[in-house]
Amino acid sequence: MDGSRRSSVRPVETARLDAFVDASFAFAVTLLIIAGAEPLNDFGDLMRALGRIPAFAAGFGLVVMFWLAHRNFGRLAPIRDSWSATLSLAIVFMILIYVFPLRLLTEAGAAYFTGGFLPGRGLIQTLAQLRDVYTVYGIGFALLCWLYFLLYGHALKRGAVAGLEETDREEARESRAVWGLITLAGLFSALLAWVLPLRITPWAPGFAYWLIPLGLFFMNLFQRRHSGHGLFGKRKQAGPDALE
Repeated sequence: MDGSRRSSVRPVETARLDAFVDASFAFAVTLLIIAGAEPLNDFGDLMRALGRIPAFAAGFGLVVMFWLAHRNFGRLAPIRDSWSATLSLAIVFMILIYVFPLRLLTEAGAAYFTGGFLPGRGLIQTLAQLRDVYTVYGIGFALLCWLYFLLYGHALKRGAVAGLEETDREEARESRAVWGLITLAGLFSALLAWVLPLRITPWAPGFAYWLIPLGLFFMNLFQRRHSGHGLFGKRKQAGPDALE
């Protein structure tokens, strides 16, 4: 048995690692709720709590996106080593920090775009604070996405040692490319917060993230032109044994 295989995490340890990651993502969702929680003393408090649901839904959707990405990585590369375990733990560390600027930005954004109908208007009081929130969020978002870029890249490098089958290599490559694109979006948003006049366009750094679906659209077109199918369009087909 070679050294690369000896460094692999045993199946039971992999299961424990994945369970810990799943529990950490669940705790991150709990932090989203706690970050905006207030004791309910009257009907007005109840209505304000209900008004925070759209911001919570946006944050919940992003946390779930990151969790599904890690779950998909576990499906493609079920055998872990010390480096993939370290990257998974780094993702846990980042997601537990990321939820705080995420909740602040989503709630303040909901208040801004509804003209104050939803709560959150007083969370960010100056343009300097708004710039700093965009910067912290954008850098945190980019770092988190970059960890996924490294994770899928590591699986490609390890190949069969990580349990990555040849039929899944293309999906892993596409996933790495997608996370690289999303990383650039976060950095671009943080950059816009410093180069644009936020007094005129306070929404512009946030809308930088809408470039992600546009980038994915062009990546999909490129993929179709060069391989005949779109992103993640070529999946491994289940054999007769898998259907039993």
